[in-house]
Order: sequence, then C-alpha cells, then structure tokens
Amino acid sequence: MKKFILSCAIITSLFTAAFAENIFSHRFFEFKVDVPVSISNNLIAVDEILKKNVVIDLTEIADSIGTKGACVLASTTPTFGFKLDIPKGLVLGADLGIQADVSAGLSEQLFQFFGKGNAGSDDPTELKTSLKNTYADVFAFASVCGGWNGKKLKLTVDTNAFWALAHMEASDSYVRVYNNADKNVAGVEAKLDAKLYSAFDVTGDLSDIMALINQTINNIGFDVGFDANYELFRYLSVGATARVPIVPSRLPMLTSVGYDFNQEIDIGSMMGAGDSGSESGAGAGSGAEGESQEEAAGLQFSQASLLDTPYTIHRPMKLGVSADFHPFGTLLTTKGYFGVGIRHPFAKNKEEIQWYVDYALAGRLSLWNILSFNVSHSCYDQVFKNEFALEFNIRLLEIDVGVSSESTSFAKSFRGAGVGAFVTLCLGF
Repeated sequence: MKKFILSCAIITSLFTAAFAENIFSHRFFEFKVDVPVSISNNLIAVDEILKKNVVIDLTEIADSIGTKGACVLASTTPTFGFKLDIPKGLVLGADLGIQADVSAGLSEQLFQFFGKGNAGSDDPTELKTSLKNTYADVFAFASVCGGWNGKKLKLTVDTNAFWALAHMEASDSYVRVYNNADKNVAGVEAKLDAKLYSAFDVTGDLSDIMALINQTINNIGFDVGFDANYELFRYLSVGATARVPIVPSRLPMLTSVGYDFNQEIDIGSMMGAGDSGSESGAGAGSGAEGESQEEAAGLQFSQASLLDTPYTIHRPMKLGVSADFHPFGTLLTTKGYFGVGIRHPFAKNKEEIQWYVDYALAGRLSLWNILSFNVSHSCYDQVFKNEFALEFNIRLLEIDVGVSSESTSFAKSFRGAGVGAFVTLCLGF
C-alpha cells in the first residue's frame, strides 16, 4: 500500500511539474546564432521524381501551375545577437545579420503552350512571354531591441538599420518558343535583360574589403518594428506585430546584366526521318554552331554607371496579429498568426510591389522545457511550409533544429517541392 501511495505521489509530482514553469523555462541573458536556409518551387515535387517510371504530363503541369506561373524561391537569413530579458523588467538586445532572397518565375502562358497548344493566338506556332516575379535582394542589417515585461503586457520596439547590398530585377527579360513546320524545326529563344543595382561597382576590384564597406555604409536605411503581447486570460495571450519602413536604403550603381540563348532542334533528324545525307549534316552543323555561339556569349555585364538619382529600396512591410492558447501551461501550447506583407513598398516601378498574406498555425509539446517538439504549417513571404522542430534546452545551452517541406504551391508543400532547415544555438543563463 505504501509503495502504491508513493508511486501515485511521484507520478502526480511529475505530472504537475510538467505543467509548471521551472528553472529551464527562461534565460535572463543569452547569445544566439540562427542559420535558416530554404529553397522551393511549385513545379516539381519529390514524389514525382523518386519513382521507377517518371511521367511528364505537360497538360497536368499546365493545369497545376494556374495563373501564377512557375516560381522558384530561395532565401537565407543568418543572424547573431544577444538579448537581456528580465521577468517583470527590462528587455534589451541587438542582432547582426544578412538577408538574401532570390525569386525566378515563368509565366503560365509558356506552360499552357506546351501542355495545351496556342490555338487561340494570332500565331499558334509561336509564343513569347516575359519572366514573372524575377528578382534578387541582398541586405545586411543591425537591430537594437528595447522593451519592458509588465505583469500582463510585454512591449518591445526594434530599431533596424539595414544596408541594401544589391537588388536585381529582370522584368524586361523574355522566353520565346516556336515551331517552324516548313523547316521541320522547333526552337527556344531566351533573353536575360536585367538591371543590377548595387552599393559598389560589381565589375571592379572586389578585393579591398574596407573600401567596399566604406561605400556600403553610406546607403543606410531604417525601419522600425513593434511587438506587443498581452495575457488576456491565464490560458490565452494575444499579440500584435509590425515592421514599418522609415528611410529607404539607396543603391547608387547600375550594371546591366545580359544573356542570350537560342537553340533549334531539327525534328526530322531527331526522329530519324529523311536520309542521313547532306540535310541531316546541315541540321547537325547548325545545332553545333548554335551551341558554340551560346557558350561564347556567356553572362554579359556592362560597365557600372553612377546614377544621378540612386535606386531606393525598403525591406518588406509587415503587419500581423497572433494568439497563444496554453490551457495546460508549458506542456502543450498552440499558436496562430495572421498578417499581411508588402514586398518593395514605395517602389517607383509599381510592378515590383507585391502584396501577400502571411499566416501560421503551430503546436508545441514540452517536457519540463528540457525537450520540446514543434509542428507547424505556415505561409511566410509567399512560401508554404510544413515544419518539424526539436528543442533541447538545459538553460545554459539550447539547441534547436528543424526541417520543413515547402513550396510556393499549397498542395505541393506537402509533397516535398522544396526543403528548408534551420539550426539555432543559444548560450546564456
């Protein structure tokens, strides 16, 4: 009987401790390193490739692409910083980091042409379409965070200084596909005509690091972030967050980037039609010539020029609200977020301005805040992500790792059309 009572007491104590805060719950001071990486697309999923017989159904691809076209996104934001977070007291921190975002897109018209033909156009044997949502942004940033932990309200303000290192947009680029029935050939012609805005001359000497830093530091921009969390009930907290552009960063140098691709395929020769005489030899010769011209052209950079009016750029604007439901204390929590983002706000070229919706749903199971498991589904910066993360925390040291399946398509985010991963290391007390 005594053993039974003792066992019940131990189990009750452990169960109660799982719901309660403990010494592992919160660090007053910490250094933090965070390295996230992701790449995704909405065209091809892993389960479509990793099988014995791969079937390429152009009509199905055309239907799945929809009106958004094909899109490939890649991003990374490595950061390093420290934070002081005193319960019912001061919040103070600072971060340094690099943010890089790359997007490449093709119009849906190209896939409609391959999958369903182009019968509705004036020339059903040819299609010319521009690149869509093709850009690259690279920022360096430094932020200082200050705030206060109240009894129920936590309020923090982030002052962010950022330096745009480069911005590329390729809205004047295009892809042309055609079919010449008279000559029995098909071809692809592509032209990259991009504008690369930068803080320094990318075609010049890049070995003098200090000179490059001196040129970059003058194009400083600012934005401000606000974050508020209020404990509405014992089991429910609500919050609001915002990042508002204040001063844009300026890029004074312009370099034109060009690349030409032109390739024809002799359909008759490829299918084995006709004699293996002079006509086939001519077709092969023209193909080889096209390939040699392509290799000779390469990626072309113009001489960088100093702009009379520097190109101005902001980081994305963010507005959102959140809720944290925790009826069982730290044992089991669920979180939700909904917001909007605006990429390239205030850009002179209105085609560069992109509105999008951000949201997230997450659940966390924590065993005494030492070992925690997180699962989430989210859409941030136009990328759908399904993530699993593991946290190991012994107060002085915390290691978080996570992997995700993601895509710019909601459906294909569950099928491995892209991957993401992160590692976070925290040291403190």
